[in-house]
This record gives sequence, structure tokens and C-alpha cells, in this order.
Amino acid sequence: MSFDFTGKVAIVTGAGGGLGYAYAQYLAEHGANVIVNDLGGGTFGYDGKPSSKVATAAAEKINALGKGKAIADGHDVSVAKNAERMVETAIQNWGHIDIIINNAGIASTEVFPNVSKEEYDLHLGVHVLGALNTMQAAWPHMVKQGYGRIINTSSDSVLGFSPQATYPSMKAALIGLSRNAGLLGVDHNINVNVIMPAAFTRLSALLPAGGFRDHLEKDFQPEKLAPVVGYLCHEKCEITREIFSIGGGKFQRIVMASSDAMAVDMTMESVEAQMQVVMTDDTSKLQIFKSTFDDLKNLGFSDEECQMFYDMTATQQELGPIEAVPIDSVDNVWDITIKSPVGDQFSRLVLNSSGNSLQGHVLNEEHGNQTVLDGKIENSDALVWKCKLTKPVPMTLTYTGQVDKDQNLQGKVVGTLMGKTVMDCAFLGKPVFGDQADQAKQESQQQAQLDGQKKPGLLKRLFAKA
Repeated sequence: MSFDFTGKVAIVTGAGGGLGYAYAQYLAEHGANVIVNDLGGGTFGYDGKPSSKVATAAAEKINALGKGKAIADGHDVSVAKNAERMVETAIQNWGHIDIIINNAGIASTEVFPNVSKEEYDLHLGVHVLGALNTMQAAWPHMVKQGYGRIINTSSDSVLGFSPQATYPSMKAALIGLSRNAGLLGVDHNINVNVIMPAAFTRLSALLPAGGFRDHLEKDFQPEKLAPVVGYLCHEKCEITREIFSIGGGKFQRIVMASSDAMAVDMTMESVEAQMQVVMTDDTSKLQIFKSTFDDLKNLGFSDEECQMFYDMTATQQELGPIEAVPIDSVDNVWDITIKSPVGDQFSRLVLNSSGNSLQGHVLNEEHGNQTVLDGKIENSDALVWKCKLTKPVPMTLTYTGQVDKDQNLQGKVVGTLMGKTVMDCAFLGKPVFGDQADQAKQESQQQAQLDGQKKPGLLKRLFAKA
């Protein structure tokens, strides 16, 4: 049997780009007809106005291939009615629904324990309910025809990655959903499997520059996952209720392992004795994944490339108290490190004061130079300023810091997006002296001149004329 999908009908969510598009295109290239779903919203789920143009553009590209047909769908999968509409569209156009690939997802921004109910609800809706809705809508049709293939997208973050709680929690829920729904599907030839993708997408594009991101971008393109996903969707594949980590032209099976059962009596002393045995038991026959990085290294990442993530929990802990000194004036340059949930972020900070007002820039090649806004010396011992970040997402950053007698800078930076706090991290700064400081001050002055040459907004120009 050749691996052909002619006559098969698939729904792929989050298929406007990245992984979802790669799956949809691959299925269409092998003859499948595809509903291309994408809400067209932002990376974090609430940034960016939803637009059906994203799904439409993706469907047009697939149709231009001249093989399987594609229909665009721009609905939000977290709403059950929308999933039902997608399935109805498939039935009305092609008579049946055979494949569901639940790929839609958003990035997590808040760090445990400071996680809002809004954050949990948002991720529950997109990741868990989004998958549940499409499965429920398609299930009766798959049962009736005695055939179905469902892929749910988890993440190796469930193995242990960072202090983020929302994203890995929802991804873990999909494993339970899939393994149990798969039991119900056995008698109806409905296979339900889970994938943990490793790929360079718009989510991983948020990672800071470095060896890890470079390796990911070079060797882990979304299309390299498509053959494995395609096989799991094919009628020839009888695998169900399994978990696969996929990326970079490789895949591996993920399993839950167990030691021998250890007998204990009603004392904790017996538990302690047996615990020492079970925790040092020979596991040479098993590859025990203790964290995300064990999975990544198995896919080809080195210790050095993963280094920036190893101490992720430590980077989120509060820095020790600083012995702040009074501040009368500022004319300093610092190398600052933001301890963010996706690794350390580095910039060079230039600040100078005029009275209590602060001017300057946060110099950063990757994200663009950020002008200090509303800067001031507050209460004679704190520096407070804002910056507007445009890359990788538009965000307002508010810094609050203090200095010690050696001019070391320490504090917090809070990022807000559309009025919602999406980042709350510690930062520290080491003073820069000599030629490097002079060069940074010169770059800040040049940036200030460029800022002054920018044209005012339309409303300001109209008011100026009035």
C-alpha cells in the first residue's frame, strides 16, 4: 500500500503557518482535502486582532499546489460551536471527516505562583477545550464510518522545563485525554496519538539569540515533522494511545516507566528503606527522562546549547536584597541581564539625569534600541523608567531599580501587553567603564538624534497645524 491520502478529509487547527501549515500542506500534497483552521490572533492569545486572512492565505497556497483541496476556517476552536461548524463544512463539501490534527496553541507568559485565572482560562480554552471540541464534533462521524485518526499536540515541557505552570499543565492534560479517548476508539478503528514537537516556529522565535536557537532554526524546520505526523494519520498505521517526540528529522517514543512494586509496613521507616532501594534501582534498561532537556539532547541538542535553560528555576527566584544608596544624579552605563522565563536576556543600558528626570536608551541589537520614556529618580533611591518594545511582540516594559555603593543595579522589570501583565522578572546590571561606556553613550546620542528626526503621528501633525 502506498502512503496516499486521496479521498481522505482532514481538519488541521492552527494551520495558518508553522507546524500546522506544514502538516496541512503535506497531507494535501498526498491527496487529502483539508480544512485549514487558524484564528489569526497573536502569539499569546490576546495580542493581535483575530483575522481570517491568515487561514485564507494558507488555504490559497495549498490550493495552488493543484493536489488536495483546502478550505479556510478562521474560527476560535475553544468555542464548541466553531468546531461543530468545521466538521459540518467537511461533511458538506466532502461527505466525511477522517483526520483531526489539533495543533492550535499559544505561548504562556506568567510564572508560577503568580498566575492569573485569566491565564489559566485562556490556555485551557485553546489547548484543552480546543482539542476536546474538535474530537467531540468529529467522533460520531468517525464511529459511524468505522475509521478515524486524531493527533493531539502536547509538549516535552511536561517533563520539566521552567517555572511556567500554565502551558505544561494544559499540554499534560492532552496526554490524559488522548490515552483515555484512545481506549474508546479501539473498537471503532479510531486511533488517538500524541506528539511533542521540537521545531522553530513563531513561539520558539521568542527565544533569545544563542546556540540553542541557532540550532533550532537551522535544523528543526516545521516540515521535518510532517512525515511522522502523516504516517500516524494514515490508515496503514495501527498505532494508538502513544506519545512521540518529533523534530529535526528524528522521532522517539515516550513512555511512562515503572519500578518493581516495593512492599512496606505501616511505618515510615519501612518506606524510607524501600525508597532508597527504588531510587537507586538499576534503570539501565530504560532511558529515564527527568526533564525536557533529556528529550532535547536525544534529538541532537548539546549541553552547551541547552545551558541557558538549566538554571531556569534559579533565574526566577528573587535576587537577594541590595544595599541601596541615595541617588542624586545619574550618568552611567550598565550591562543588564533580565532573568526571563525563556532564559537570560542581555542589553546595555545608558542613563543620564537632568534634575529628577532620566534620559537614555536600552541598547539591544536583537530587539532594537529602546528609548527611555517617563524616566525619573523616585524617592531619592530608585530609578524608574519605561520602554516600548516592538520585537518580537509589541510590549511596554517598566523598570524599577536601585544601585549600591559600587553602582551595581538591581530591580524588576514588568512587561504589559494590551493592558495585561505578561512578564514580571528580576534584572541586574553591572557598571561598564572606559571605552565601552563611551561607545554606548555615543550610540545613545545617535539614537536620540534619530528619535528626534521621526515624524510625529498623524493626530499630532493635525493638531500642530490647527
